[in-house]
Amino acid sequence: MRRLALVAIGLTAVLTLLTAGPAYADPRLSASSVRQEAGLVEFYLTGSDLPSGNALSQGTLSAKVDGQTVPLTAAAVGQSQGRALRRAVALVIDTSGSMSGEPLSSAKSAAASFLTALPADIQVGVVTAGSPAIVVARATPDRARVRSAVAGLQAKGETSLYDAVRAAADVLSGQLDEKRIVVLSDGADTASSVGYEDARKAAGSIPVDTIAFKTQEATAAVLANLSQATGGKAYRAGDPQALTGVFTQAAGAFSAQLLVRVTIPPELQGKDGTLVISARAGSATVTTDMKMSFVPDTRKSTPLVGKRSTGIPDWLLYSLLGTIFLGLLIAGVLIIGPLLTADARRHRFAQIDQFSPKSRPAPPPPPIEADTAIAQTALQLSQQVMRQTKVEGRLARQIELASLRMLPHEWLLLRLTAVAVGALVFFVLFSPWWLGVVLGALVGWGATAVFHRVRAGRRASAFAAALPDALQLVIGSLRSGFSLAQSVEAMTHEIGGSMQIEFGRALGEVRLGAEIEDALDRVAQRMHNKDLSFAVVAIKVQREVGGNLAEILSTTVATMRERATLQRQVKALSAEGRLSAYVLIGLPFIVLAYMLVVKASYLLPLVQTPAGIAMSIGGAVLLGLGVAWLLKVVKVEV
Repeated sequence: MRRLALVAIGLTAVLTLLTAGPAYADPRLSASSVRQEAGLVEFYLTGSDLPSGNALSQGTLSAKVDGQTVPLTAAAVGQSQGRALRRAVALVIDTSGSMSGEPLSSAKSAAASFLTALPADIQVGVVTAGSPAIVVARATPDRARVRSAVAGLQAKGETSLYDAVRAAADVLSGQLDEKRIVVLSDGADTASSVGYEDARKAAGSIPVDTIAFKTQEATAAVLANLSQATGGKAYRAGDPQALTGVFTQAAGAFSAQLLVRVTIPPELQGKDGTLVISARAGSATVTTDMKMSFVPDTRKSTPLVGKRSTGIPDWLLYSLLGTIFLGLLIAGVLIIGPLLTADARRHRFAQIDQFSPKSRPAPPPPPIEADTAIAQTALQLSQQVMRQTKVEGRLARQIELASLRMLPHEWLLLRLTAVAVGALVFFVLFSPWWLGVVLGALVGWGATAVFHRVRAGRRASAFAAALPDALQLVIGSLRSGFSLAQSVEAMTHEIGGSMQIEFGRALGEVRLGAEIEDALDRVAQRMHNKDLSFAVVAIKVQREVGGNLAEILSTTVATMRERATLQRQVKALSAEGRLSAYVLIGLPFIVLAYMLVVKASYLLPLVQTPAGIAMSIGGAVLLGLGVAWLLKVVKVEV
């Protein structure tokens, strides 16, 4: 059955050769790894199936763009700084007994010519097609080692052609960009463990070039069929001289690879065109073309014809921006300066009022006064805005929580001034200008909000830290026989800061008829203090069921001190985690600010393209979720 199959394959190949004639591949060029920059196109140029004796070089190349000749330079890949394509060939030589003597000597001589004609960057492996098939040399760029392996070949045994093809495919199984198999045989396969189909499948996409040396038509047809099935070429040689020529021609399938740089003239930059590369190969010309959009040279400005009639000169634009910035800075100083000294004036007025008669009716609220007309006008305008928007109560609570010595309309004016200054600074620093204005306004408003939150947090922390000592003073007064209201009043005379202000307000509410427990509970709500809420609950329970209030408050104070100690321990133990969370939260904003300062144009696609806007929104949502999760993880409640 095996012989019948070989006969059928041979008859089919003979018919193919008779009908189609000899197959000769046309010379061709191919370009790869194309790279562009302003005024330059760079690529690797490879010629395949060039006639023997014709190699690629700068002298044989020319370049045109839409019919216009453009200059180029070309260098062998080994002489250039580019990455060479990894190429290899496996040389399969029949070493059966029929090749002994003069045929094997001719094959060795022709193989030496083949190695000489191959470009230096191609790795070569050698496989014998005797019985059994042996890998004499793995793919290597060391030509001396390959020549030594070829010179040591000896003829004996039968022919294992298909086994040798499969072994050659294994030799070329590495990461290679281009690979071929060249097979020399003088007879048909007689001893392989696999068949024709197995050899063809093993070769896969590797072209197999076959050389039939003094073989019969049927055997030559089988070899030609293998070449045709794998995309290779089939050669025949009847004498040693023809064998050397055939091997040299087979080496032409691997042409020297060049790194070509084409210079694009200024008039073609920024336009679409077709780049045609031509190479002379004997009497023929081989071409390859590439359609591309040439990159414009943005480093050089195109000379203008005539006079520039539109636009503002840079020096004038920067002068105007500097003048506007300086004017706003002076206006901000004139507006904010009086606000900073208003507290000192009110303090002096309060000292004078201490020596005034008590029976004198309270004077009406003084009109808004400032050191300058600009500041006075700005304060009056902010007061009108505050009244129209009905935010005076909320602003008053904010000022009170942060212990700011300002009136509500003064705090509002301060925030608006910070917004204006931030918008101006970012307008000058960033491009596009509208993005800088928006970011500056957000930064100004956020900076004042952070300032208020920090002040309020510090005031609440100071209140919580002083509360146990204040309650201890109240406990001492209770043990001395004072009532709760009298004890709180005595405490306010001994302690200062936010504690004196808040408990003094509670005593004022008591004088107006409120219950002392309710007044203290409102203090706890304003200061967001859970410890004081616990103390108020203890006072209410004592009033309902009776008992020693001093002892109850002593137990409450001891609990507060223990909780404070535990909170400090937890804060120390979780410091590393909290610091990591703050770094992770702040890193995206720091990188964003850096990119805005260094290269804001990189961020434009995020706000100018639909995909970029979607990515920005998604990133903001994910960042918000991450921040919320991190803050939740590092927050330890005691």
